[in-house]
Amino acid sequence: MKNFKWDKKYLYWGVTAFCVVVASIAFFWLLNTWDGVRRTVGLMISALTPVIYGFCIAYLLNKVLAMFENRVFKKLCARLFKKDPVKARKAARIFAIIVTLLVALGLIAGLLAIVLPEIYYSVVTIVSNSQNYLNSAIRWLETVFDGYALEPVAVEWINTISQKIVSWLENEVLPQITTLITSITGGVISVIGTLVDLFIGIIISIYVMYNKEVFAAQAKKITYAIFRVRTANIIMSEMDFINDAFGNYIVGTVIDSLIVGVINYLFMAIAGIPYVALVTIIVAVTNLIPVFGPFIGAVPATLLILLENPTKALIFVIFTVVLQQIDGQILKPRIHSSRTGLSGFWIMFAILFFGGLFGILGMVIGVPVTTVLYNMLRRLNNRSLRARALPEDTTFYSGLSSIDPDTLAPAYAQPEPETPSEARKAASRVKEKLTSLKKPGGKGKK
Repeated sequence: MKNFKWDKKYLYWGVTAFCVVVASIAFFWLLNTWDGVRRTVGLMISALTPVIYGFCIAYLLNKVLAMFENRVFKKLCARLFKKDPVKARKAARIFAIIVTLLVALGLIAGLLAIVLPEIYYSVVTIVSNSQNYLNSAIRWLETVFDGYALEPVAVEWINTISQKIVSWLENEVLPQITTLITSITGGVISVIGTLVDLFIGIIISIYVMYNKEVFAAQAKKITYAIFRVRTANIIMSEMDFINDAFGNYIVGTVIDSLIVGVINYLFMAIAGIPYVALVTIIVAVTNLIPVFGPFIGAVPATLLILLENPTKALIFVIFTVVLQQIDGQILKPRIHSSRTGLSGFWIMFAILFFGGLFGILGMVIGVPVTTVLYNMLRRLNNRSLRARALPEDTTFYSGLSSIDPDTLAPAYAQPEPETPSEARKAASRVKEKLTSLKKPGGKGKK
Protein backbone atom coordinates (compact mmCIF):
# COMPACT_ATOMS: atom_id res chain seq x y z
CA MET A 1 0.00 0.00 0.00
CA LYS A 2 2.95 2.31 0.52
CA ASN A 3 3.71 2.31 -3.19
CA PHE A 4 0.11 2.99 -4.14
CA LYS A 5 -0.39 6.22 -6.15
CA TRP A 6 -3.57 7.89 -7.22
CA ASP A 7 -4.10 8.16 -10.96
CA LYS A 8 -5.35 11.73 -11.31
CA LYS A 9 -7.07 11.00 -14.61
CA TYR A 10 -9.26 8.25 -13.15
CA LEU A 11 -9.77 10.26 -9.98
CA TYR A 12 -11.14 13.19 -12.01
CA TRP A 13 -13.39 10.81 -13.96
CA GLY A 14 -14.72 9.33 -10.73
CA VAL A 15 -15.41 12.71 -9.17
CA THR A 16 -17.12 13.88 -12.36
CA ALA A 17 -19.28 10.74 -12.52
CA PHE A 18 -20.20 11.14 -8.84
CA CYS A 19 -21.20 14.79 -9.37
CA VAL A 20 -23.31 13.86 -12.41
CA VAL A 21 -25.13 11.15 -10.42
CA VAL A 22 -25.77 13.52 -7.49
CA ALA A 23 -27.01 16.27 -9.83
CA SER A 24 -29.34 13.79 -11.60
CA ILE A 25 -30.79 12.58 -8.30
CA ALA A 26 -31.30 16.17 -7.14
CA PHE A 27 -32.98 17.08 -10.43
CA PHE A 28 -35.45 14.18 -10.30
CA TRP A 29 -36.13 14.86 -6.62
CA LEU A 30 -36.90 18.47 -7.51
CA LEU A 31 -39.32 17.36 -10.23
CA ASN A 32 -41.14 14.95 -7.90
CA THR A 33 -41.47 17.50 -5.09
CA TRP A 34 -41.97 20.57 -7.26
CA ASP A 35 -45.27 21.63 -5.65
CA GLY A 36 -43.76 21.54 -2.18
CA VAL A 37 -40.63 23.36 -3.33
CA ARG A 38 -42.75 26.03 -5.01
CA ARG A 39 -44.82 26.53 -1.87
CA THR A 40 -41.69 26.75 0.25
CA VAL A 41 -40.11 29.28 -2.09
CA GLY A 42 -43.38 31.24 -2.13
CA LEU A 43 -43.44 31.37 1.67
CA MET A 44 -39.82 32.53 1.76
CA ILE A 45 -40.49 35.25 -0.81
CA SER A 46 -43.61 36.33 1.10
CA ALA A 47 -41.62 36.58 4.33
CA LEU A 48 -38.88 38.56 2.58
CA THR A 49 -41.29 40.87 0.76
CA PRO A 50 -40.42 43.94 2.91
CA VAL A 51 -36.72 43.31 2.35
CA ILE A 52 -37.28 42.99 -1.41
CA TYR A 53 -39.28 46.23 -1.38
CA GLY A 54 -36.50 47.93 0.55
CA PHE A 55 -33.71 46.92 -1.81
CA CYS A 56 -35.81 47.78 -4.88
CA ILE A 57 -36.70 51.23 -3.51
CA ALA A 58 -33.07 51.88 -2.57
CA TYR A 59 -31.85 50.77 -5.99
CA LEU A 60 -34.36 52.94 -7.86
CA LEU A 61 -33.63 56.01 -5.72
CA ASN A 62 -29.86 55.54 -5.61
CA LYS A 63 -29.08 57.88 -8.52
CA VAL A 64 -31.34 60.60 -7.12
CA LEU A 65 -29.69 60.16 -3.73
CA ALA A 66 -26.22 60.44 -5.24
CA MET A 67 -27.22 63.60 -7.11
CA PHE A 68 -28.48 65.37 -3.95
CA GLU A 69 -25.58 64.15 -1.84
CA ASN A 70 -22.76 65.03 -4.24
CA ARG A 71 -24.09 68.25 -5.74
CA VAL A 72 -25.90 69.83 -2.78
CA PHE A 73 -25.28 68.50 0.69
CA LYS A 74 -21.59 67.55 0.58
CA LYS A 75 -20.50 71.15 0.09
CA LEU A 76 -23.11 72.46 2.51
CA CYS A 77 -22.21 70.01 5.29
CA ALA A 78 -18.48 70.51 4.69
CA ARG A 79 -19.00 74.18 5.58
CA LEU A 80 -21.19 73.36 8.58
CA PHE A 81 -18.77 70.78 10.02
CA LYS A 82 -15.37 72.11 8.97
CA LYS A 83 -13.53 70.48 11.86
CA ASP A 84 -15.17 67.04 11.56
CA PRO A 85 -15.15 65.56 8.01
CA VAL A 86 -16.68 62.26 9.20
CA LYS A 87 -19.67 64.02 10.71
CA ALA A 88 -19.98 66.11 7.53
CA ARG A 89 -20.19 62.98 5.34
CA LYS A 90 -22.77 61.36 7.62
CA ALA A 91 -24.88 64.52 7.75
CA ALA A 92 -24.76 64.87 3.95
CA ARG A 93 -25.96 61.29 3.54
CA ILE A 94 -28.79 61.73 6.06
CA PHE A 95 -30.02 65.00 4.51
CA ALA A 96 -29.83 63.50 1.00
CA ILE A 97 -31.88 60.45 2.07
CA ILE A 98 -34.56 62.64 3.68
CA VAL A 99 -34.87 64.93 0.65
CA THR A 100 -34.86 61.99 -1.80
CA LEU A 101 -37.70 60.23 0.03
CA LEU A 102 -39.69 63.46 0.39
CA VAL A 103 -39.33 64.18 -3.33
CA ALA A 104 -40.38 60.66 -4.28
CA LEU A 105 -43.38 60.61 -1.93
CA GLY A 106 -44.33 64.16 -2.97
CA LEU A 107 -44.30 63.25 -6.65
CA ILE A 108 -46.47 60.18 -6.01
CA ALA A 109 -48.92 62.13 -3.83
CA GLY A 110 -49.14 65.00 -6.31
CA LEU A 111 -49.68 62.62 -9.22
CA LEU A 112 -52.48 60.83 -7.36
CA ALA A 113 -54.09 64.12 -6.35
CA ILE A 114 -54.19 65.23 -9.99
CA VAL A 115 -55.02 61.92 -11.62
CA LEU A 116 -57.60 60.27 -9.33
CA PRO A 117 -60.30 62.98 -9.68
CA GLU A 118 -59.78 62.94 -13.46
CA ILE A 119 -60.13 59.17 -13.58
CA TYR A 120 -63.32 59.37 -11.51
CA TYR A 121 -64.76 62.01 -13.83
CA SER A 122 -63.77 60.05 -16.94
CA VAL A 123 -65.36 56.81 -15.75
CA VAL A 124 -68.56 58.55 -14.67
CA THR A 125 -68.76 60.37 -18.03
CA ILE A 126 -68.33 57.11 -19.96
CA VAL A 127 -71.11 55.43 -17.93
CA SER A 128 -73.44 58.44 -18.13
CA ASN A 129 -73.03 58.81 -21.90
CA SER A 130 -73.19 55.10 -22.68
CA GLN A 131 -76.76 55.38 -24.00
CA ASN A 132 -75.74 58.25 -26.33
CA TYR A 133 -72.85 56.17 -27.64
CA LEU A 134 -75.18 53.26 -28.37
CA ASN A 135 -77.73 55.53 -30.04
CA SER A 136 -74.96 56.88 -32.28
CA ALA A 137 -74.00 53.32 -33.21
CA ILE A 138 -77.63 52.51 -34.04
CA ARG A 139 -77.93 55.59 -36.27
CA TRP A 140 -74.70 54.63 -38.03
CA LEU A 141 -76.01 51.10 -38.64
CA GLU A 142 -79.30 52.46 -39.94
CA THR A 143 -77.37 54.63 -42.40
CA VAL A 144 -75.15 51.74 -43.54
CA PHE A 145 -77.93 49.16 -43.88
CA ASP A 146 -80.55 51.59 -45.22
CA GLY A 147 -82.64 49.78 -47.81
CA TYR A 148 -81.25 46.33 -46.95
CA ALA A 149 -83.13 43.44 -45.35
CA LEU A 150 -80.55 43.27 -42.55
CA GLU A 151 -81.52 46.66 -41.14
CA PRO A 152 -84.38 45.49 -38.81
CA VAL A 153 -82.32 42.54 -37.55
CA ALA A 154 -79.25 44.68 -36.89
CA VAL A 155 -81.26 47.39 -35.14
CA GLU A 156 -83.12 44.87 -32.97
CA TRP A 157 -79.84 43.15 -32.06
CA ILE A 158 -78.19 46.46 -31.15
CA ASN A 159 -81.21 47.50 -29.06
CA THR A 160 -81.14 44.27 -27.08
CA ILE A 161 -77.40 44.51 -26.45
CA SER A 162 -77.61 48.20 -25.57
CA GLN A 163 -80.37 47.63 -23.00
CA LYS A 164 -78.33 44.94 -21.26
CA ILE A 165 -75.16 47.07 -21.28
CA VAL A 166 -76.92 50.18 -20.00
CA SER A 167 -78.66 48.17 -17.28
CA TRP A 168 -75.35 46.63 -16.20
CA LEU A 169 -73.56 49.98 -16.18
CA GLU A 170 -76.29 51.80 -14.24
CA ASN A 171 -77.11 49.06 -11.74
CA GLU A 172 -73.72 47.41 -11.21
CA VAL A 173 -70.83 49.63 -12.28
CA LEU A 174 -71.91 53.17 -11.38
CA PRO A 175 -72.88 52.44 -7.74
CA GLN A 176 -69.44 50.93 -7.17
CA ILE A 177 -67.43 53.83 -8.62
CA THR A 178 -67.44 55.87 -5.40
CA THR A 179 -66.41 52.88 -3.32
CA LEU A 180 -63.67 52.00 -5.81
CA ILE A 181 -62.21 55.51 -5.90
CA THR A 182 -62.36 55.74 -2.09
CA SER A 183 -60.40 52.53 -1.71
CA ILE A 184 -57.85 53.66 -4.32
CA THR A 185 -57.45 57.02 -2.56
CA GLY A 186 -56.95 55.29 0.79
CA GLY A 187 -54.08 53.17 -0.51
CA VAL A 188 -53.16 52.68 -4.17
CA ILE A 189 -50.02 50.81 -3.24
CA SER A 190 -52.06 48.21 -1.31
CA VAL A 191 -52.99 46.51 -4.60
CA ILE A 192 -49.30 45.63 -5.09
CA GLY A 193 -48.64 44.59 -1.52
CA THR A 194 -49.74 45.31 2.00
CA LEU A 195 -49.26 48.75 3.47
CA VAL A 196 -47.28 47.30 6.34
CA ASP A 197 -44.79 45.59 4.02
CA LEU A 198 -44.35 48.79 2.05
CA PHE A 199 -43.78 50.85 5.21
CA ILE A 200 -41.20 48.36 6.46
CA GLY A 201 -39.65 48.35 2.98
CA ILE A 202 -39.21 52.13 3.13
CA ILE A 203 -37.48 51.81 6.49
CA ILE A 204 -35.21 49.08 5.09
CA SER A 205 -34.47 51.23 2.04
CA ILE A 206 -33.30 54.04 4.35
CA TYR A 207 -30.92 51.64 6.07
CA VAL A 208 -29.69 50.27 2.73
CA MET A 209 -29.12 53.73 1.25
CA TYR A 210 -27.26 54.90 4.35
CA ASN A 211 -25.00 51.82 4.43
CA LYS A 212 -24.77 51.06 0.69
CA GLU A 213 -20.94 51.11 0.70
CA VAL A 214 -20.90 48.62 3.58
CA PHE A 215 -23.24 46.24 1.74
CA ALA A 216 -21.14 46.51 -1.42
CA ALA A 217 -17.93 45.85 0.55
CA GLN A 218 -19.44 42.81 2.26
CA ALA A 219 -20.57 41.37 -1.08
CA LYS A 220 -17.07 41.84 -2.52
CA LYS A 221 -15.52 40.27 0.59
CA ILE A 222 -17.70 37.17 0.22
CA THR A 223 -16.93 36.95 -3.51
CA TYR A 224 -13.16 37.02 -2.97
CA ALA A 225 -13.50 34.52 -0.13
CA ILE A 226 -15.33 31.98 -2.32
CA PHE A 227 -13.60 32.39 -5.71
CA ARG A 228 -10.05 32.73 -6.89
CA VAL A 229 -8.78 36.28 -7.37
CA ARG A 230 -8.91 36.14 -11.18
CA THR A 231 -12.46 34.71 -11.15
CA ALA A 232 -13.56 37.23 -8.52
CA ASN A 233 -12.18 40.08 -10.64
CA ILE A 234 -14.23 38.86 -13.59
CA ILE A 235 -17.34 38.66 -11.39
CA MET A 236 -16.75 42.21 -10.13
CA SER A 237 -16.40 43.48 -13.68
CA GLU A 238 -19.59 41.71 -14.79
CA MET A 239 -21.54 43.03 -11.80
CA ASP A 240 -20.45 46.59 -12.60
CA PHE A 241 -21.63 46.08 -16.17
CA ILE A 242 -24.97 44.65 -14.99
CA ASN A 243 -25.51 47.58 -12.62
CA ASP A 244 -24.75 50.16 -15.30
CA ALA A 245 -26.77 48.47 -18.05
CA PHE A 246 -29.81 47.62 -15.95
CA GLY A 247 -29.90 50.75 -13.82
CA ASN A 248 -29.40 53.20 -16.68
CA TYR A 249 -32.01 51.45 -18.81
CA ILE A 250 -34.70 51.39 -16.11
CA VAL A 251 -34.11 54.99 -14.97
CA GLY A 252 -33.91 56.23 -18.56
CA THR A 253 -37.10 54.43 -19.54
CA VAL A 254 -39.01 55.87 -16.56
CA ILE A 255 -37.81 59.40 -17.37
CA ASP A 256 -38.73 58.93 -21.03
CA SER A 257 -42.24 57.74 -20.10
CA LEU A 258 -42.73 60.71 -17.77
CA ILE A 259 -41.71 63.14 -20.52
CA VAL A 260 -44.01 61.44 -23.04
CA GLY A 261 -46.85 61.53 -20.49
CA VAL A 262 -46.38 65.25 -19.79
CA ILE A 263 -46.26 66.12 -23.51
CA ASN A 264 -49.37 63.99 -24.13
CA TYR A 265 -51.23 65.63 -21.22
CA LEU A 266 -50.41 69.17 -22.37
CA PHE A 267 -51.40 68.51 -25.97
CA MET A 268 -54.72 66.86 -25.04
CA ALA A 269 -55.55 69.66 -22.61
CA ILE A 270 -54.78 72.37 -25.20
CA ALA A 271 -56.59 70.54 -28.04
CA GLY A 272 -59.65 69.85 -25.86
CA ILE A 273 -59.44 66.08 -26.30
CA PRO A 274 -61.57 64.24 -23.69
CA TYR A 275 -60.37 61.85 -20.96
CA VAL A 276 -57.06 63.67 -20.58
CA ALA A 277 -55.85 62.07 -17.35
CA LEU A 278 -57.05 58.54 -18.12
CA VAL A 279 -55.51 58.50 -21.60
CA THR A 280 -52.27 60.07 -20.34
CA ILE A 281 -51.87 57.33 -17.74
CA ILE A 282 -52.46 54.65 -20.39
CA VAL A 283 -49.92 56.25 -22.73
CA ALA A 284 -47.24 56.81 -20.05
CA VAL A 285 -47.51 53.33 -18.52
CA THR A 286 -47.56 51.41 -21.79
CA ASN A 287 -44.63 53.51 -23.05
CA LEU A 288 -42.49 51.61 -20.51
CA ILE A 289 -42.83 48.58 -22.80
CA PRO A 290 -40.36 48.76 -25.72
CA VAL A 291 -41.55 48.44 -29.34
CA PHE A 292 -45.11 47.23 -28.62
CA GLY A 293 -45.95 49.62 -25.78
CA PRO A 294 -47.09 52.63 -27.82
CA PHE A 295 -49.38 50.44 -29.93
CA ILE A 296 -50.80 48.68 -26.86
CA GLY A 297 -51.64 52.03 -25.29
CA ALA A 298 -52.90 53.77 -28.42
CA VAL A 299 -55.68 51.27 -29.16
CA PRO A 300 -57.79 51.58 -25.95
CA ALA A 301 -57.02 55.30 -25.71
CA THR A 302 -58.27 55.91 -29.25
CA LEU A 303 -61.41 53.86 -28.63
CA LEU A 304 -62.23 55.92 -25.55
CA ILE A 305 -61.88 59.19 -27.44
CA LEU A 306 -63.76 57.77 -30.43
CA LEU A 307 -66.84 57.23 -28.27
CA GLU A 308 -66.89 60.94 -27.43
CA ASN A 309 -65.64 62.63 -30.60
CA PRO A 310 -64.40 60.82 -33.76
CA THR A 311 -62.65 63.98 -35.02
CA LYS A 312 -60.68 64.34 -31.81
CA ALA A 313 -59.84 60.62 -32.00
CA LEU A 314 -58.29 61.16 -35.45
CA ILE A 315 -56.30 64.14 -34.12
CA PHE A 316 -55.09 61.99 -31.23
CA VAL A 317 -53.95 59.20 -33.56
CA ILE A 318 -51.97 61.65 -35.73
CA PHE A 319 -50.44 63.26 -32.63
CA THR A 320 -49.51 59.83 -31.18
CA VAL A 321 -47.72 58.82 -34.39
CA VAL A 322 -45.77 62.11 -34.41
CA LEU A 323 -44.97 61.86 -30.68
CA GLN A 324 -43.67 58.30 -30.99
CA GLN A 325 -41.43 59.33 -33.88
CA ILE A 326 -40.03 62.20 -31.80
CA ASP A 327 -39.63 59.87 -28.83
CA GLY A 328 -37.88 57.16 -30.82
CA GLN A 329 -35.60 59.45 -32.84
CA ILE A 330 -34.81 62.25 -30.36
CA LEU A 331 -35.82 61.60 -26.74
CA LYS A 332 -34.72 57.99 -26.21
CA PRO A 333 -31.29 58.33 -27.87
CA ARG A 334 -30.55 61.38 -25.69
CA ILE A 335 -31.90 59.88 -22.45
CA HIS A 336 -30.25 56.48 -22.80
CA SER A 337 -26.50 57.06 -22.60
CA SER A 338 -25.76 53.78 -24.40
CA ARG A 339 -27.67 51.55 -26.75
CA THR A 340 -28.74 48.04 -25.86
CA GLY A 341 -26.54 46.47 -28.53
CA LEU A 342 -29.37 44.10 -29.45
CA SER A 343 -30.76 43.59 -32.91
CA GLY A 344 -34.47 44.00 -33.57
CA PHE A 345 -34.94 40.22 -33.46
CA TRP A 346 -33.50 39.88 -29.94
CA ILE A 347 -35.53 42.84 -28.67
CA MET A 348 -38.76 41.25 -29.92
CA PHE A 349 -37.65 37.88 -28.54
CA ALA A 350 -36.98 39.41 -25.12
CA ILE A 351 -40.37 41.15 -25.00
CA LEU A 352 -42.32 38.06 -26.09
CA PHE A 353 -40.39 35.56 -23.95
CA PHE A 354 -40.28 37.51 -20.69
CA GLY A 355 -43.76 38.90 -21.30
CA GLY A 356 -45.08 35.34 -21.61
CA LEU A 357 -43.37 34.38 -18.33
CA PHE A 358 -44.02 37.44 -16.16
CA GLY A 359 -46.68 39.49 -17.97
CA ILE A 360 -46.37 43.27 -18.15
CA LEU A 361 -43.43 43.32 -15.73
CA GLY A 362 -41.60 40.85 -17.97
CA MET A 363 -42.19 43.04 -21.02
CA VAL A 364 -40.68 46.00 -19.15
CA ILE A 365 -37.55 44.25 -17.81
CA GLY A 366 -37.12 41.79 -20.70
CA VAL A 367 -34.89 44.03 -22.83
CA PRO A 368 -32.39 45.03 -20.07
CA VAL A 369 -32.17 41.44 -18.80
CA THR A 370 -31.55 40.13 -22.32
CA THR A 371 -29.00 42.91 -22.91
CA VAL A 372 -27.08 41.84 -19.80
CA LEU A 373 -27.17 38.14 -20.71
CA TYR A 374 -26.27 38.80 -24.34
CA ASN A 375 -23.28 40.98 -23.48
CA MET A 376 -22.07 38.60 -20.78
CA LEU A 377 -22.09 35.70 -23.23
CA ARG A 378 -20.41 37.85 -25.87
CA ARG A 379 -17.64 38.85 -23.49
CA LEU A 380 -17.10 35.25 -22.35
CA ASN A 381 -16.95 34.15 -25.99
CA ASN A 382 -14.44 36.88 -26.88
CA ARG A 383 -12.33 35.99 -23.85
CA SER A 384 -12.22 32.36 -24.99
CA LEU A 385 -11.28 33.41 -28.54
CA ARG A 386 -8.45 35.60 -27.24
CA ALA A 387 -7.10 32.68 -25.23
CA ARG A 388 -6.92 30.69 -28.48
CA ALA A 389 -5.29 33.55 -30.42
CA LEU A 390 -8.36 33.81 -32.67
CA PRO A 391 -9.86 37.11 -33.84
CA GLU A 392 -13.02 38.50 -32.26
CA ASP A 393 -14.32 40.15 -35.45
CA THR A 394 -17.47 38.47 -36.66
CA THR A 395 -16.55 39.28 -40.27
CA PHE A 396 -13.56 36.92 -39.97
CA TYR A 397 -15.99 33.98 -39.65
CA SER A 398 -18.25 35.04 -42.52
CA GLY A 399 -18.04 32.27 -45.14
CA LEU A 400 -15.41 30.40 -43.08
CA SER A 401 -15.20 26.66 -43.72
CA SER A 402 -12.30 25.68 -41.45
CA ILE A 403 -9.23 26.89 -39.52
CA ASP A 404 -5.91 25.07 -39.64
CA PRO A 405 -5.23 23.86 -36.07
CA ASP A 406 -1.44 24.37 -36.40
CA THR A 407 -1.14 27.66 -38.26
CA LEU A 408 -4.63 29.05 -37.50
CA ALA A 409 -4.89 29.92 -41.19
CA PRO A 410 -8.54 30.32 -42.27
CA ALA A 411 -10.07 28.57 -45.28
CA TYR A 412 -13.14 30.09 -46.87
CA ALA A 413 -15.84 28.23 -48.76
CA GLN A 414 -17.06 29.34 -52.16
CA PRO A 415 -18.63 31.75 -52.83
CA GLU A 416 -16.58 34.29 -50.92
CA PRO A 417 -18.06 35.92 -47.80
CA GLU A 418 -20.40 38.86 -48.09
CA THR A 419 -17.71 41.19 -46.71
CA PRO A 420 -14.49 39.70 -48.12
CA SER A 421 -12.39 42.83 -47.50
CA GLU A 422 -13.14 42.82 -43.76
CA ALA A 423 -12.58 39.06 -43.61
CA ARG A 424 -9.20 39.36 -45.37
CA LYS A 425 -8.17 42.13 -42.98
CA ALA A 426 -9.05 39.94 -40.00
CA ALA A 427 -7.18 36.99 -41.54
CA SER A 428 -4.11 39.15 -42.16
CA ARG A 429 -4.13 40.21 -38.51
CA VAL A 430 -4.08 36.54 -37.49
CA LYS A 431 -1.11 35.86 -39.82
CA GLU A 432 0.78 38.87 -38.43
CA LYS A 433 0.18 37.63 -34.91
CA LEU A 434 1.42 34.12 -35.85
CA THR A 435 4.54 35.62 -37.46
CA SER A 436 5.33 37.60 -34.33
CA LEU A 437 4.90 34.49 -32.21
CA LYS A 438 7.35 32.48 -34.38
CA LYS A 439 10.10 35.12 -34.20
CA PRO A 440 13.04 34.55 -31.83
CA GLY A 441 11.94 35.46 -28.35
CA GLY A 442 8.31 34.85 -29.24
CA LYS A 443 6.03 32.57 -27.29
CA GLY A 444 5.83 29.95 -29.99
CA LYS A 445 2.72 28.32 -31.40
CA LYS A 446 -0.48 28.24 -29.45
